[in-house]
Amino acid sequence: MISAARGLKLLRRCFYASVLVYGLCTTRSLAWETKAQALQQAIHLVHDPTIFGVSTLSTRYPSSHPIAELAGHVISGPEYFAPCEADTGTLLYLGLTVSQTWKNVLNSDAKNATVSIASNTNPAIPDPRHTSGHDSKHWEEDRPSWRRGMPSKARVTLFGHFSILNGTEHPEQAKKALHCYLNHHPDASHWAPDSEESPHIPFWATFTVDKVYWVGGFGDEHYIGWFNSYEWNTAWREYRPKHRDRASNSTATSLPEDEARLFAVQVPLSTSLEAEEEDQREPLYPELAFQ
Repeated sequence: MISAARGLKLLRRCFYASVLVYGLCTTRSLAWETKAQALQQAIHLVHDPTIFGVSTLSTRYPSSHPIAELAGHVISGPEYFAPCEADTGTLLYLGLTVSQTWKNVLNSDAKNATVSIASNTNPAIPDPRHTSGHDSKHWEEDRPSWRRGMPSKARVTLFGHFSILNGTEHPEQAKKALHCYLNHHPDASHWAPDSEESPHIPFWATFTVDKVYWVGGFGDEHYIGWFNSYEWNTAWREYRPKHRDRASNSTATSLPEDEARLFAVQVPLSTSLEAEEEDQREPLYPELAFQ
């Protein structure tokens, strides 16, 4: 027969085991890194040059869409972004009214969207968090091959909303936006505002982050969970002074002469539309009347 002391000992062990199992089953994965460390990694990922400033932008077809089968569905596609703001973790985008992704934004009252940014998915490019101590270009030698792919790498999903920049009312902001964006994406000069080469109507849009979901990799190694907008913006402000990127020095540089013309105020939207073929005309958006 089990003694009272031994029974109490077994009861304690069962209790501790239950606590451990509960912890493993919670939505926030256990990992060796802290939430603060993961937040720093998320900010770094957005500035990581190996992702080339490319995100996946997701927007929703409006309920009033003429194709009923598409109403309410989500469309996703790659879009350039630029981290131009030093004080807030907003992202700058260059929208085109011809794009269905951007049509959804312009036709939405809330202008909500989701932005996903992922590490370089090439397994040959090591995760800097798991590189060899003496060689940052190679994975840790003892790291299994199945822990070297995309699931092992970091990715972040940003939930937020867009604000459309009125370039006519705020020409200086439009100028700064253009300068920063082209520093990150020089090829975009061919379809940026007032480009003579593009037949489309461009506009600047800033994405404000409301909530963040972070997957640092495998849960036994990295943090998986949520950040709020305050945490995101605070970490962003702390990161920028320590890691000056091209955008932070953009005011001290000048664009080539052939790109300087892009600073001009954008032509009226109606004038640009008249130059297009009837079947290629883009819808008029009241908020873009300043273009």
